[in-house]
Amino acid sequence: MKKQIYAEPTSRFFRHLLFASLTLGAIQMVNVIAVASTEIHEHKALDIGEGTPVPKIELSAYRDATDGVNIHVEIDNYVLNAPDLAIDTPDHKVAGVLQGHAHVFVNGIKRQRLYGKDMHVPQSWLIKGVNQVAVSLNSHQHENWMSGDHNIVGSIFLDLSKEPMVLHNFTSQPIENKHAHH
Repeated sequence: MKKQIYAEPTSRFFRHLLFASLTLGAIQMVNVIAVASTEIHEHKALDIGEGTPVPKIELSAYRDATDGVNIHVEIDNYVLNAPDLAIDTPDHKVAGVLQGHAHVFVNGIKRQRLYGKDMHVPQSWLIKGVNQVAVSLNSHQHENWMSGDHNIVGSIFLDLSKEPMVLHNFTSQPIENKHAHH
């Protein structure tokens, strides 16, 4: 049986992000982390339950030819879908893995839900300097999926004025066997 829990703001994810901000020497990143912590933790959390394959997530970013960036979300052990396409099951699973959608945060502000693996982040959502895009996996009741005491989330820090633009990439659950997707 799954238990409902609330995420702790001192989770490994946010400690890791704080370390990244100090390593990168970006003061504005500390402000982004503080806002992201508040936004992500406003939702209830739901543990995936024993015996459930742990969903895995990783983000990659690509410059958009005309505006902002494109983000690719690679997932494993998870069915990413819209609520109206979900199969209604008491354990939230399809073919043995969890299903749900994702929430996208840009600089700590929840910007949209995500039902597929690719999204566009317009320049108007970004600030000059360091930006954070975080994607959390959520049930269709908007609870953050957690494994143990960790949110299942991926995050990428970008600075469009730098080459390469990706400064740091973090995932709570890395994908071991990566394959080319672009």
